[in-house]
Amino acid sequence: MNLTCSPFLPDGSLTVSEDLFRHIRCNLNEEIRLLAGNNILVVKFRGSHRDNMPSVQIDSNTCRGILLPVPLKLELILDSSTSTWRLGPVIGILAHRFDKTLKPFGEQTSFFRKLINCANSINAVCFAFSPGDINWKNETIQGLIPEYSEKSTLLWKQAIFPFPDVIYDRGLFPKGEKRSLAAEVRRYFRKHSRIKLFNPAFFGKWKTHHFLSEHEGICRHLPETLLYTEAADVAKLIARHGTVYLKPSGGSSGKGIIVLFSRTSGYIAAYREFRNLKTVEITGFSQLNTVLDNLIKGRRYVVQQGINLAKIDGNPFDIRVLMQKNRNGEWLRTGIAARVAAAGNLISNIHAGGHAEKITKVLQAVFPNPKQAQKILNDIRNLSALIVAFISKEGNPLFGEIAVDLGVDESGKVWIIECNAIPGRSVFRRIGAKDIVARALSRPMEYAYYLSGFASKSEKYQEEEHTRCRS
Repeated sequence: MNLTCSPFLPDGSLTVSEDLFRHIRCNLNEEIRLLAGNNILVVKFRGSHRDNMPSVQIDSNTCRGILLPVPLKLELILDSSTSTWRLGPVIGILAHRFDKTLKPFGEQTSFFRKLINCANSINAVCFAFSPGDINWKNETIQGLIPEYSEKSTLLWKQAIFPFPDVIYDRGLFPKGEKRSLAAEVRRYFRKHSRIKLFNPAFFGKWKTHHFLSEHEGICRHLPETLLYTEAADVAKLIARHGTVYLKPSGGSSGKGIIVLFSRTSGYIAAYREFRNLKTVEITGFSQLNTVLDNLIKGRRYVVQQGINLAKIDGNPFDIRVLMQKNRNGEWLRTGIAARVAAAGNLISNIHAGGHAEKITKVLQAVFPNPKQAQKILNDIRNLSALIVAFISKEGNPLFGEIAVDLGVDESGKVWIIECNAIPGRSVFRRIGAKDIVARALSRPMEYAYYLSGFASKSEKYQEEEHTRCRS
């Protein structure tokens, strides 16, 4: 449906196209509560106007007050019993904002541009914002949307929006005041009766491990994990497994990981400093304690059993499975890809110099027996589905996407490495999986559409719009 502005209508007026007029029950001059996101205006119904397409026209004053970038396409829900007309859905993307013109949201800027395009293609209004853009008194947000002009397609422009129906949380906020403010914003919107916030900040590695260990079918895929308190705990775990990984509980992109190997003369600690691999030989427990104190620096860490990961061409690999909810609120597997560590590196993260491969290619190369390779692939699929279903049921039902990172050891057993609620998607682009990239973009907007309460499109329409989201 088209929403347009007419300079010829008197203030506080609304008309509909003739085809819509035939399907509504509304009296001339009847007062209507017009909702756009969480913004409410009162207008009078003034009858119909000529238009070949389903449309609603509002006067210039209402157009300014509705706080949407009119003209635009969106959906309409009518409640005749309360004379309420609801326009939307209105979707906000919560994220950290930088002081940059072309990249206001840093590395996520291009991703947000594509998300907003996808939202527009399914008749939703979408904008990106940060906590500092919120006007709490007026319940408005100074959001950003792409600006398309003849000179540039990379510019962004500011506009005032109402509080949205749904907020997609992509908040990777730096420590300190900005992260604290983001936490307050999340708490507020979680309690808001008319706003749905999905993908709220996920718990850290320790809480994730503790939570997943409560499920009988999942716990056997978890490596032994401890919360780091002292070097003695690390020494015990190394004695049992030979290798352990120390990971920041709230870290991402492989940053801050320390690998400890047991040696007859003591230990070897390996870690990344920028893109360089550093190693330290440790001769005794006292030195181990000193080295770990210097590297961890009082941060919250977990200690995890080292897994003898299977290797391709001599390099270990892990697996990213992106699970997302669709327009019906159901979990679906969007895609699977392997991440292979760079030569001489200890972790397979793309940020650490690793590269992406198709999962079938890797499994067939590493496990030549077709039945074993297929069983491993099935285990990966089933375990990922089990994890997200458990998180939704026992944790937080408003998660809309979770990346499940898994490892496969040399025997073919599948292990859980971690779960990520703010996942990247570059691994699928790197393997040339255009269909997966398109689904990874469209599904968060489809799920937001579902949460908003607006009726879903037909199957055919969704397929057509899905194709348009690829560009």
